[in-house]
Amino acid sequence: MNFLWLVQKGEVTPEGRQAMEAARHAHHAAFAEAQMIASTAVMDELDVMTTALSELYGRTMRLEEGHPVPGGSFQEIHDELQELWSRGQDLRAVMRADLGVDGGPVTRPTARP
Repeated sequence: MNFLWLVQKGEVTPEGRQAMEAARHAHHAAFAEAQMIASTAVMDELDVMTTALSELYGRTMRLEEGHPVPGGSFQEIHDELQELWSRGQDLRAVMRADLGVDGGPVTRPTARP
């Protein structure tokens, strides 16, 4: 998401690109590790997330290069990243259920009046 905002503002720098690539490599390493230990249910969710991230990465890079594809505008990519972030909560629930931890909704403290 940070890199997408840099693209939108026309402020992509070598440091910004490097940070995005470092995040991608960290994700790939974590995914490779998960493939060795995660259950099928967790891997199914991870596969969906990883496929979506890969697709959004490609569209973001094409946007940055000035060659956006259909569905590759800033707003469309942004919206899909937001949806993917929300889907991460589903992944979390699957992981917690897999571990035998209460998979109920996460409770957040309410503001005091």
